[in-house]
Amino acid sequence: MVSSSSRTGPAEGLISLARELRSLGLDARFGGDTVRPGENLGEHLAHAGVPWEQELRLSRKVRIRDLVRDVRLLREWARSGRFDLFHAAFAHDHFVSLLASRRAPDLRLVRAAQRRIDLEPGFLRRRLWALRRSDGVVVHCESYRRLLLGQLAKERVATVYGSVDGHWFSPGRSPELRARWGIPSAAPLAGIVARMKPERGHRTLLRAFVRALREVRDAWLVLVGRGEEEEPLRALTRELAISDRVVFGGYLRGPGLVEAYRALDVAVWLREGNDGACRGVLEAMACGVPVIAGAAGAPAELVTAETGRIVDPDDAGAIGDALAGVLGHLTKSRELGLAARERALQFTPRRAAEETLAFWRRLRDLPRVWGA
Repeated sequence: MVSSSSRTGPAEGLISLARELRSLGLDARFGGDTVRPGENLGEHLAHAGVPWEQELRLSRKVRIRDLVRDVRLLREWARSGRFDLFHAAFAHDHFVSLLASRRAPDLRLVRAAQRRIDLEPGFLRRRLWALRRSDGVVVHCESYRRLLLGQLAKERVATVYGSVDGHWFSPGRSPELRARWGIPSAAPLAGIVARMKPERGHRTLLRAFVRALREVRDAWLVLVGRGEEEEPLRALTRELAISDRVVFGGYLRGPGLVEAYRALDVAVWLREGNDGACRGVLEAMACGVPVIAGAAGAPAELVTAETGRIVDPDDAGAIGDALAGVLGHLTKSRELGLAARERALQFTPRRAAEETLAFWRRLRDLPRVWGA
């Protein structure tokens, strides 16, 4: 379950997980926001062969009648034995599941904690209260698992890294896309593929790019995505006098997203978004692109010295130096990209499904944490 109307972010990871679990013989089903369903979400689920439980509302735009309805429905499913486990990705669906599974001794409840903030105690320690009443918690990196071990038993916390389809996300070149962006075919190109939100680090990246340009004068930067920060970011490029070297590449998905990665010489991922698995890092790496990653969460563990660079996400100077180091030596960049591809291929959807399933089965052999 994920209280989101988007087919991207955590929802896309859960759909991939459900598809793989179904191929292993499980009846895995998806629950998402049906109040404001995302564009083509149903089509995406149908293509993956994953049933959508559309009776659930699961909207973060909380309406009391929807909340009550979801709790009643989930409680009925939990007590009837229709489901063995609820796997919740966001705080809302986790809370609803907690209320519904209070007296269902045979059901297990798992929270997939997506972001660093999901591990903090929260207001009146409510987040910690909810985590402690879950049968298990999945995180997407070892550093987050270590943070939880002071609060939860080690057998109830598992690290499952994100995954990538290495057949779909694969190396290549994108001369047509570069031409459409107005970027010379041989110019060193860095890019970030992320929603334009204040917390994703676009402003710091633009300032870092100014520094990189001093060393690599023919470098370019593309910002792929959309969001509420787009106009302020455009204004900042003008203020920094780099508008002639920064391209806003628009929102791309499907084949267009693969082409965007292939167009890059280095990808930048400074901070996690809603999807703490940060699958975009693995997507870029699978396309043979090295990554400059912020030193926190999953990216800092997915990227190595052989596949990219780890930087302080708040240090524009360090980010600029890393950009210049990679963009100024494209032969080395391609070597990093080859190693990045090899590393990314270790993180398959099947591996993620098998590790998740092994954790679920471990929890089945433990007593319920709360309310059985």
